[in-house]
Amino acid sequence: MNPSSPSASSLWRNANFIRLFAAQIVSLLGSGVTTIGLALFAFSLSGGPGATAVLGNALTLRIVAFLLFSQPAGVLADRVNRKAVLVASDLLRAGLLLSLPFATTVWHVYVLIFVINAVTAFFSPTYEASVPAVVGPDHIVQALAVSRIAVDVEALMAPAVAALIVALVGARWVFWFDAMTYVVSAALVVASQVPSARVEATRLSIQSFAREITYGTRVILREPSLRQAILLSFVEATAGAAAIVGTVAYVKGVLGRGDNAVAVAMGAVGVGSSLAALLLGRATGRYEAGTKDRVDLHGRRHAWSRRAMMLGGIALGLVLLPGALVPPLALLVGLWMLNGAGQALIGIASSTLLAEHTRENERGRVYAAHFALTHACWLVTYPVIGNAAARWGTPVTFTTAGVVALCVAVFSAVTTRAPGAHAHSARNEPH
Repeated sequence: MNPSSPSASSLWRNANFIRLFAAQIVSLLGSGVTTIGLALFAFSLSGGPGATAVLGNALTLRIVAFLLFSQPAGVLADRVNRKAVLVASDLLRAGLLLSLPFATTVWHVYVLIFVINAVTAFFSPTYEASVPAVVGPDHIVQALAVSRIAVDVEALMAPAVAALIVALVGARWVFWFDAMTYVVSAALVVASQVPSARVEATRLSIQSFAREITYGTRVILREPSLRQAILLSFVEATAGAAAIVGTVAYVKGVLGRGDNAVAVAMGAVGVGSSLAALLLGRATGRYEAGTKDRVDLHGRRHAWSRRAMMLGGIALGLVLLPGALVPPLALLVGLWMLNGAGQALIGIASSTLLAEHTRENERGRVYAAHFALTHACWLVTYPVIGNAAARWGTPVTFTTAGVVALCVAVFSAVTTRAPGAHAHSARNEPH
Protein backbone atom coordinates (compact mmCIF):
# COMPACT_ATOMS: atom_id res chain seq x y z
CA MET A 1 0.00 0.00 0.00
CA ASN A 2 1.23 3.45 -0.89
CA PRO A 3 1.78 5.27 2.43
CA SER A 4 0.80 8.58 0.87
CA SER A 5 -2.58 7.33 -0.35
CA PRO A 6 -5.83 8.23 1.41
CA SER A 7 -6.40 4.54 2.19
CA ALA A 8 -3.22 4.22 4.24
CA SER A 9 -3.80 2.43 7.55
CA SER A 10 -2.72 5.42 9.60
CA LEU A 11 -3.00 9.14 9.06
CA TRP A 12 0.67 9.49 9.98
CA ARG A 13 1.72 7.20 7.13
CA ASN A 14 0.12 9.61 4.67
CA ALA A 15 3.12 11.57 3.39
CA ASN A 16 0.99 14.13 1.57
CA PHE A 17 -0.97 14.98 4.71
CA ILE A 18 2.23 15.24 6.75
CA ARG A 19 3.64 17.77 4.27
CA LEU A 20 0.43 19.79 4.18
CA PHE A 21 0.14 19.65 7.97
CA ALA A 22 3.74 20.86 8.29
CA ALA A 23 2.91 23.69 5.86
CA GLN A 24 -0.06 24.62 8.04
CA ILE A 25 2.05 24.63 11.22
CA VAL A 26 4.82 26.88 9.87
CA SER A 27 2.40 29.33 8.27
CA LEU A 28 0.27 29.46 11.44
CA LEU A 29 3.35 30.22 13.51
CA GLY A 30 4.32 33.00 11.12
CA SER A 31 0.82 34.48 11.20
CA GLY A 32 0.77 34.34 14.99
CA VAL A 33 4.01 36.22 15.43
CA THR A 34 2.87 38.78 12.85
CA THR A 35 -0.16 39.64 14.99
CA ILE A 36 2.20 40.42 17.87
CA GLY A 37 4.56 42.30 15.57
CA LEU A 38 1.69 44.30 14.13
CA ALA A 39 0.73 45.51 17.61
CA LEU A 40 4.32 46.69 18.21
CA PHE A 41 4.57 48.24 14.75
CA ALA A 42 1.25 50.06 15.21
CA PHE A 43 2.54 51.46 18.50
CA SER A 44 5.64 52.86 16.81
CA LEU A 45 3.67 54.39 13.91
CA SER A 46 0.78 55.90 15.87
CA GLY A 47 2.71 57.04 18.93
CA GLY A 48 1.20 55.09 21.81
CA PRO A 49 -2.49 55.31 22.70
CA GLY A 50 -3.63 55.20 19.07
CA ALA A 51 -2.04 51.77 18.64
CA THR A 52 -5.11 49.93 19.92
CA ALA A 53 -7.30 51.65 17.34
CA VAL A 54 -4.82 50.84 14.56
CA LEU A 55 -4.66 47.19 15.60
CA GLY A 56 -8.44 46.95 15.95
CA ASN A 57 -8.97 48.49 12.52
CA ALA A 58 -6.37 46.20 10.97
CA LEU A 59 -8.04 43.09 12.43
CA THR A 60 -11.43 44.34 11.21
CA LEU A 61 -10.00 44.83 7.71
CA ARG A 62 -8.71 41.26 7.95
CA ILE A 63 -12.21 39.88 8.38
CA VAL A 64 -13.68 42.21 5.73
CA ALA A 65 -11.11 40.88 3.25
CA PHE A 66 -12.15 37.33 4.11
CA LEU A 67 -15.81 38.16 3.53
CA LEU A 68 -15.19 39.88 0.20
CA PHE A 69 -12.79 37.41 -1.39
CA SER A 70 -13.36 33.95 0.07
CA GLN A 71 -16.37 33.02 -2.07
CA PRO A 72 -14.82 34.14 -5.39
CA ALA A 73 -11.79 32.12 -4.26
CA GLY A 74 -14.04 29.10 -3.78
CA VAL A 75 -15.28 29.36 -7.37
CA LEU A 76 -11.66 29.47 -8.54
CA ALA A 77 -10.68 26.49 -6.36
CA ASP A 78 -13.30 24.31 -8.07
CA ARG A 79 -12.11 25.30 -11.56
CA VAL A 80 -8.31 25.39 -11.44
CA ASN A 81 -5.44 23.41 -9.97
CA ARG A 82 -5.77 23.72 -6.18
CA LYS A 83 -2.07 23.14 -5.64
CA ALA A 84 -1.30 26.14 -7.85
CA VAL A 85 -3.70 28.31 -5.82
CA LEU A 86 -2.02 27.27 -2.56
CA VAL A 87 1.53 27.89 -3.80
CA ALA A 88 0.68 31.20 -5.47
CA SER A 89 -1.09 32.40 -2.31
CA ASP A 90 1.91 31.55 -0.13
CA LEU A 91 4.40 33.29 -2.42
CA LEU A 92 2.22 36.40 -2.79
CA ARG A 93 1.84 36.69 0.98
CA ALA A 94 5.59 36.27 1.42
CA GLY A 95 6.27 39.14 -0.98
CA LEU A 96 3.71 41.42 0.66
CA LEU A 97 5.03 40.73 4.15
CA LEU A 98 8.59 41.54 3.07
CA SER A 99 7.37 45.06 2.26
CA LEU A 100 5.34 45.60 5.44
CA PRO A 101 8.27 46.77 7.64
CA PHE A 102 8.93 49.58 5.14
CA ALA A 103 5.47 51.11 5.60
CA THR A 104 5.77 54.66 6.89
CA THR A 105 2.14 55.60 7.54
CA VAL A 106 -0.87 53.91 9.11
CA TRP A 107 -2.79 53.76 5.82
CA HIS A 108 0.11 51.85 4.24
CA VAL A 109 -0.35 49.25 6.99
CA TYR A 110 -4.09 49.11 6.36
CA VAL A 111 -3.64 48.53 2.62
CA LEU A 112 -1.03 45.82 3.09
CA ILE A 113 -3.01 44.02 5.81
CA PHE A 114 -6.12 44.08 3.62
CA VAL A 115 -4.30 42.71 0.56
CA ILE A 116 -2.42 40.05 2.56
CA ASN A 117 -5.68 38.76 4.00
CA ALA A 118 -7.42 38.96 0.65
CA VAL A 119 -4.79 36.49 -0.54
CA THR A 120 -5.32 34.41 2.62
CA ALA A 121 -9.00 34.22 1.64
CA PHE A 122 -7.85 32.26 -1.42
CA PHE A 123 -5.51 30.00 0.55
CA SER A 124 -7.54 28.93 3.59
CA PRO A 125 -10.74 27.56 1.97
CA THR A 126 -8.68 25.89 -0.78
CA TYR A 127 -6.50 24.20 1.84
CA GLU A 128 -9.51 23.06 3.88
CA ALA A 129 -11.30 21.79 0.75
CA SER A 130 -8.19 19.77 -0.21
CA VAL A 131 -7.76 17.92 3.11
CA PRO A 132 -10.70 15.46 2.75
CA ALA A 133 -9.36 14.20 -0.60
CA VAL A 134 -5.80 13.95 0.74
CA VAL A 135 -6.65 11.94 3.87
CA GLY A 136 -9.73 10.04 2.70
CA PRO A 137 -13.03 9.59 4.55
CA ASP A 138 -11.62 7.24 7.21
CA HIS A 139 -9.14 9.76 8.60
CA ILE A 140 -10.93 13.08 8.14
CA VAL A 141 -11.92 13.45 11.82
CA GLN A 142 -8.40 12.70 13.04
CA ALA A 143 -6.99 15.17 10.52
CA LEU A 144 -9.40 17.89 11.70
CA ALA A 145 -8.52 17.17 15.33
CA VAL A 146 -4.75 17.49 14.83
CA SER A 147 -5.28 20.64 12.77
CA ARG A 148 -7.26 22.11 15.66
CA ILE A 149 -4.47 21.22 18.07
CA ALA A 150 -1.97 22.92 15.74
CA VAL A 151 -3.99 26.14 15.88
CA ASP A 152 -4.10 26.01 19.69
CA VAL A 153 -0.37 25.26 20.04
CA GLU A 154 0.39 28.15 17.69
CA ALA A 155 -1.65 30.49 19.90
CA LEU A 156 0.46 29.44 22.89
CA MET A 157 3.84 29.48 21.12
CA ALA A 158 3.53 32.57 18.92
CA PRO A 159 3.91 35.21 21.68
CA ALA A 160 7.08 33.52 22.97
CA VAL A 161 8.59 33.22 19.48
CA ALA A 162 7.67 36.82 18.66
CA ALA A 163 9.24 38.04 21.91
CA LEU A 164 12.45 36.12 21.14
CA ILE A 165 12.67 37.56 17.61
CA VAL A 166 12.06 41.11 18.85
CA ALA A 167 14.65 40.73 21.61
CA LEU A 168 17.33 39.32 19.30
CA VAL A 169 16.91 41.21 16.02
CA GLY A 170 14.06 43.73 16.32
CA ALA A 171 10.35 44.00 15.52
CA ARG A 172 10.75 44.26 11.75
CA TRP A 173 12.19 40.75 11.65
CA VAL A 174 8.86 39.42 12.88
CA PHE A 175 7.36 40.20 9.46
CA TRP A 176 10.37 38.81 7.59
CA PHE A 177 10.13 35.64 9.69
CA ASP A 178 6.49 35.30 8.65
CA ALA A 179 7.47 35.79 4.99
CA MET A 180 10.00 32.97 5.31
CA THR A 181 7.35 30.68 6.81
CA TYR A 182 5.19 31.21 3.73
CA VAL A 183 8.11 30.31 1.47
CA VAL A 184 8.63 27.10 3.47
CA SER A 185 4.89 26.40 3.30
CA ALA A 186 4.94 26.84 -0.49
CA ALA A 187 7.86 24.42 -0.79
CA LEU A 188 6.02 21.80 1.29
CA VAL A 189 2.89 22.18 -0.85
CA VAL A 190 4.97 21.81 -4.03
CA ALA A 191 6.31 18.52 -2.64
CA SER A 192 2.76 17.26 -1.95
CA GLN A 193 0.16 15.67 -4.18
CA VAL A 194 -2.97 17.80 -3.88
CA PRO A 195 -5.98 16.41 -5.78
CA SER A 196 -7.86 18.94 -7.87
CA ALA A 197 -11.57 19.09 -8.46
CA ARG A 198 -12.95 18.17 -11.84
CA VAL A 199 -12.63 21.21 -14.10
CA GLU A 200 -16.01 22.63 -15.02
CA ALA A 201 -16.76 22.57 -18.73
CA THR A 202 -18.99 25.66 -18.75
CA ARG A 203 -17.48 29.08 -19.23
CA LEU A 204 -18.08 31.75 -16.64
CA SER A 205 -20.31 34.70 -17.49
CA ILE A 206 -21.63 37.48 -15.29
CA GLN A 207 -24.85 35.53 -14.74
CA SER A 208 -23.16 32.18 -14.13
CA PHE A 209 -20.57 33.76 -11.82
CA ALA A 210 -23.38 35.18 -9.66
CA ARG A 211 -24.83 31.67 -9.39
CA GLU A 212 -21.42 30.12 -8.67
CA ILE A 213 -20.50 32.63 -5.98
CA THR A 214 -23.68 31.86 -4.03
CA TYR A 215 -23.60 28.11 -4.70
CA GLY A 216 -21.76 27.20 -1.48
CA THR A 217 -24.12 29.24 0.68
CA ARG A 218 -27.13 27.56 -0.95
CA VAL A 219 -25.67 24.10 -0.27
CA ILE A 220 -25.14 25.01 3.40
CA LEU A 221 -28.59 26.56 3.88
CA ARG A 222 -30.53 23.64 2.41
CA GLU A 223 -28.88 20.98 4.62
CA PRO A 224 -30.29 21.12 8.19
CA SER A 225 -27.10 19.96 9.92
CA LEU A 226 -24.99 22.56 8.07
CA ARG A 227 -27.47 25.31 8.95
CA GLN A 228 -27.17 24.22 12.57
CA ALA A 229 -23.39 24.31 12.26
CA ILE A 230 -23.50 27.96 11.14
CA LEU A 231 -25.83 28.92 14.01
CA LEU A 232 -23.54 27.21 16.50
CA SER A 233 -20.56 28.94 14.89
CA PHE A 234 -22.17 32.15 16.13
CA VAL A 235 -22.18 30.64 19.63
CA GLU A 236 -18.51 29.72 19.18
CA ALA A 237 -17.72 33.27 18.04
CA THR A 238 -19.62 34.75 20.99
CA ALA A 239 -17.69 32.71 23.56
CA GLY A 240 -14.42 33.17 21.68
CA ALA A 241 -14.85 36.94 21.48
CA ALA A 242 -15.70 37.06 25.19
CA ALA A 243 -12.40 35.34 25.96
CA ILE A 244 -10.26 37.27 23.50
CA VAL A 245 -11.75 40.73 24.05
CA GLY A 246 -12.81 40.51 27.68
CA THR A 247 -10.16 38.51 29.52
CA VAL A 248 -7.61 41.30 29.91
CA ALA A 249 -10.19 43.79 31.19
CA TYR A 250 -11.70 41.23 33.57
CA VAL A 251 -8.46 39.86 35.02
CA LYS A 252 -6.71 43.22 35.39
CA GLY A 253 -9.63 45.60 35.86
CA VAL A 254 -12.02 43.47 37.92
CA LEU A 255 -9.79 40.94 39.68
CA GLY A 256 -6.83 43.32 39.97
CA ARG A 257 -4.32 40.69 38.81
CA GLY A 258 -1.24 41.15 36.63
CA ASP A 259 -0.02 40.14 33.17
CA ASN A 260 0.93 36.62 34.25
CA ALA A 261 -2.64 35.96 35.35
CA VAL A 262 -3.89 37.18 31.97
CA ALA A 263 -1.51 34.80 30.20
CA VAL A 264 -2.68 31.87 32.34
CA ALA A 265 -6.36 32.62 31.67
CA MET A 266 -5.83 33.04 27.92
CA GLY A 267 -3.68 29.93 27.77
CA ALA A 268 -6.44 27.92 29.44
CA VAL A 269 -8.63 28.41 26.34
CA GLY A 270 -6.01 26.81 24.12
CA VAL A 271 -5.36 23.98 26.57
CA GLY A 272 -9.07 23.16 26.79
CA SER A 273 -9.44 23.24 23.02
CA SER A 274 -6.45 20.95 22.45
CA LEU A 275 -7.60 18.43 25.06
CA ALA A 276 -11.11 18.35 23.61
CA ALA A 277 -9.74 17.85 20.08
CA LEU A 278 -7.51 15.01 21.24
CA LEU A 279 -10.27 13.26 23.20
CA LEU A 280 -12.86 13.74 20.44
CA GLY A 281 -10.50 12.27 17.85
CA ARG A 282 -9.93 9.18 20.01
CA ALA A 283 -13.58 8.75 21.01
CA THR A 284 -14.91 9.02 17.47
CA GLY A 285 -12.21 6.67 16.23
CA ARG A 286 -13.47 4.00 18.63
CA TYR A 287 -17.12 4.76 17.82
CA GLU A 288 -16.51 4.44 14.07
CA ALA A 289 -14.11 1.48 14.33
CA GLY A 290 -15.18 -1.55 12.34
CA THR A 291 -17.73 0.40 10.30
CA LYS A 292 -16.98 -0.70 6.75
CA ASP A 293 -20.17 0.36 5.02
CA ARG A 294 -19.99 3.96 3.76
CA VAL A 295 -23.68 4.58 4.43
CA ASP A 296 -23.41 3.31 8.00
CA LEU A 297 -20.26 5.39 8.57
CA HIS A 298 -22.05 8.49 7.35
CA GLY A 299 -24.96 7.84 9.70
CA ARG A 300 -22.68 7.37 12.72
CA ARG A 301 -20.59 10.40 11.84
CA HIS A 302 -23.68 12.52 11.31
CA ALA A 303 -25.09 11.48 14.69
CA TRP A 304 -22.02 12.16 16.81
CA SER A 305 -21.25 15.43 14.99
CA ARG A 306 -24.64 16.93 15.76
CA ARG A 307 -24.46 15.76 19.38
CA ALA A 308 -20.95 17.19 19.75
CA MET A 309 -22.02 20.53 18.30
CA MET A 310 -24.98 20.78 20.67
CA LEU A 311 -22.85 19.76 23.64
CA GLY A 312 -20.33 22.45 22.69
CA GLY A 313 -23.03 25.10 22.25
CA ILE A 314 -24.70 24.38 25.60
CA ALA A 315 -21.31 24.23 27.35
CA LEU A 316 -20.27 27.62 25.95
CA GLY A 317 -23.46 29.23 27.21
CA LEU A 318 -23.07 27.70 30.65
CA VAL A 319 -19.41 28.72 31.13
CA LEU A 320 -20.28 32.37 30.43
CA LEU A 321 -23.29 32.56 32.74
CA PRO A 322 -21.33 32.88 36.05
CA GLY A 323 -19.62 36.08 34.86
CA ALA A 324 -21.91 38.40 36.83
CA LEU A 325 -20.94 36.54 40.01
CA VAL A 326 -17.30 37.65 39.45
CA PRO A 327 -15.58 34.24 39.59
CA PRO A 328 -12.02 34.27 41.01
CA LEU A 329 -9.04 33.55 38.81
CA ALA A 330 -8.86 29.82 39.58
CA LEU A 331 -12.50 29.34 38.61
CA LEU A 332 -12.10 31.55 35.53
CA VAL A 333 -9.21 29.34 34.35
CA GLY A 334 -11.44 26.28 34.67
CA LEU A 335 -14.31 27.99 32.87
CA TRP A 336 -12.01 29.17 30.09
CA MET A 337 -10.69 25.62 29.60
CA LEU A 338 -14.31 24.55 29.06
CA ASN A 339 -14.71 27.56 26.76
CA GLY A 340 -11.89 26.25 24.57
CA ALA A 341 -13.31 22.72 24.71
CA GLY A 342 -16.74 23.89 23.59
CA GLN A 343 -15.26 25.83 20.69
CA ALA A 344 -13.30 22.76 19.59
CA LEU A 345 -16.39 20.52 19.71
CA ILE A 346 -18.30 22.91 17.46
CA GLY A 347 -15.39 23.55 15.11
CA ILE A 348 -14.39 19.91 14.52
CA ALA A 349 -17.97 18.62 14.29
CA SER A 350 -18.91 21.40 11.84
CA SER A 351 -15.95 20.64 9.59
CA THR A 352 -16.77 16.92 9.71
CA LEU A 353 -20.34 17.57 8.59
CA LEU A 354 -19.05 19.85 5.85
CA ALA A 355 -16.86 17.06 4.47
CA GLU A 356 -19.71 14.54 4.76
CA HIS A 357 -22.23 16.67 2.89
CA THR A 358 -20.13 17.89 -0.03
CA ARG A 359 -18.71 16.38 -3.18
CA GLU A 360 -15.12 16.87 -4.25
CA ASN A 361 -15.97 19.09 -7.23
CA GLU A 362 -17.95 21.55 -5.08
CA ARG A 363 -15.86 21.68 -1.91
CA GLY A 364 -13.99 24.84 -2.92
CA ARG A 365 -17.23 26.82 -3.13
CA VAL A 366 -18.86 25.26 -0.06
CA TYR A 367 -15.79 25.56 2.18
CA ALA A 368 -15.35 29.16 1.02
CA ALA A 369 -18.96 29.94 1.92
CA HIS A 370 -18.50 28.32 5.33
CA PHE A 371 -15.27 30.33 5.81
CA ALA A 372 -17.10 33.57 4.98
CA LEU A 373 -20.16 32.85 7.12
CA THR A 374 -18.16 31.85 10.20
CA HIS A 375 -15.94 34.92 9.94
CA ALA A 376 -19.06 37.08 9.59
CA CYS A 377 -20.05 35.79 13.03
CA TRP A 378 -16.75 37.05 14.47
CA LEU A 379 -17.20 40.38 12.69
CA VAL A 380 -20.40 40.81 14.72
CA THR A 381 -19.26 39.43 18.08
CA TYR A 382 -15.90 41.23 18.35
CA PRO A 383 -17.31 44.79 18.38
CA VAL A 384 -20.50 43.86 20.27
CA ILE A 385 -18.60 42.19 23.12
CA GLY A 386 -16.03 44.99 23.18
CA ASN A 387 -18.58 47.79 23.32
CA ALA A 388 -20.81 45.98 25.81
CA ALA A 389 -17.84 45.40 28.13
CA ALA A 390 -16.87 49.07 27.88
CA ARG A 391 -20.42 50.20 28.76
CA TRP A 392 -21.63 47.61 31.30
CA GLY A 393 -18.43 45.91 32.44
CA THR A 394 -17.07 42.47 31.65
CA PRO A 395 -18.95 40.49 34.37
CA VAL A 396 -22.39 41.53 33.09
CA THR A 397 -21.23 41.17 29.48
CA PHE A 398 -20.06 37.60 30.07
CA THR A 399 -23.40 36.59 31.59
CA THR A 400 -25.40 38.32 28.85
CA ALA A 401 -23.26 36.59 26.22
CA GLY A 402 -23.99 33.28 27.97
CA VAL A 403 -27.75 33.87 27.78
CA VAL A 404 -27.47 34.74 24.08
CA ALA A 405 -25.33 31.66 23.42
CA LEU A 406 -27.82 29.35 25.12
CA CYS A 407 -30.75 30.89 23.24
CA VAL A 408 -29.00 30.47 19.89
CA ALA A 409 -28.01 26.88 20.73
CA VAL A 410 -31.59 25.95 21.63
CA PHE A 411 -32.90 27.79 18.54
CA SER A 412 -30.48 25.82 16.34
CA ALA A 413 -31.73 22.52 17.73
CA VAL A 414 -35.41 23.42 17.30
CA THR A 415 -35.21 24.92 13.81
CA THR A 416 -32.78 22.53 12.09
CA ARG A 417 -34.25 19.14 12.87
CA ALA A 418 -33.85 16.86 9.89
CA PRO A 419 -37.11 15.15 8.77
CA GLY A 420 -35.51 11.75 9.32
CA ALA A 421 -32.25 9.98 9.97
CA HIS A 422 -29.67 10.37 7.25
CA ALA A 423 -29.23 7.13 5.39
CA HIS A 424 -26.61 8.22 2.91
CA SER A 425 -23.89 10.73 2.31
CA ALA A 426 -24.75 13.92 0.47
CA ARG A 427 -21.40 13.53 -1.21
CA ASN A 428 -23.09 11.15 -3.63
CA GLU A 429 -26.24 13.17 -4.19
CA PRO A 430 -26.75 15.42 -7.17
CA HIS A 431 -26.95 19.08 -6.25
